[in-house]
Amino acid sequence: MLARHIAEGAAAHGAEVRLRTVASPDQGGGGGGLAPEPASMADLEWADAIAFGSPTRFGNLAAELKEFLDRTGPLALRGKLADKAVSGFTSAASPHGGQEATLLALYHTMCHWGAVIVPTGYTDPSLREIGGNPYGLSVTARHDGSLSPAEVVAARFFGVRLAGIGARLAEPVPEPAREPVPAGGA
Repeated sequence: MLARHIAEGAAAHGAEVRLRTVASPDQGGGGGGLAPEPASMADLEWADAIAFGSPTRFGNLAAELKEFLDRTGPLALRGKLADKAVSGFTSAASPHGGQEATLLALYHTMCHWGAVIVPTGYTDPSLREIGGNPYGLSVTARHDGSLSPAEVVAARFFGVRLAGIGARLAEPVPEPAREPVPAGGA
């Protein structure tokens, strides 16, 4: 549900959106009914901006997302994930259930890619209203999966912000001149 509202915000900014999910080992395909197709490496290469979502699992990413991210090595080594705008969103069953730790764990991979992490900061009043944090979008999950009106506003804002920054980063800029690395390292 949170992912759909983020996608709506990005689309409202004019972004072309692909809503994807990672396969759960026990589901054999896309999980959670979020999208008809599982995420692929081609989706990551295609995107200018990417919002990664995961439920908080003991202050960490869900295993399915971690496994997907672990397979990005070949793309990252070819520089295909560098300079992309990325951010994260999460939920946990309690207000202090590890949301910040989950978002920070997600960003470890993005740092290795050379991606540009786009934190939420406190850039919109809705983020404070929902009791969020400055690292990414986080909410306290309800048993029925519903979102408050403020959480919907925050999710859409998150999508607009990420899409806007992604569009700016994707604009062509001249490649800087690089000095050759001396033989023997330093």
